Amino acid sequence: MRNTKELKPILTALYCINQCGANDEDIRMLCQYAFNRILKSSANILTLCCVGKNQKDIMPEIEQLLKEDTDYIKYKEQKKAYDR
Repeated sequence: MRNTKELKPILTALYCINQCGANDEDIRMLCQYAFNRILKSSANILTLCCVGKNQKDIMPEIEQLLKEDTDYIKYKEQKKAYDR
């Protein structure tokens, strides 16, 4: 079964982390393209949410989003346990 319901929170996380950190133009454009083409939405509100924040500031919100809407946090914990 595909977990396409996780696509929007994952793209949101990638977009926000990039906006508040590296601010790579290619990543920004690719995320915006995915929002527009795949999700039929825009990243404009996300851009506003990121103004004045750095990656450290945004990560608690991102982690909460990923915890609520994806299995990423569980995956991250399993991966960490496996790598020990």
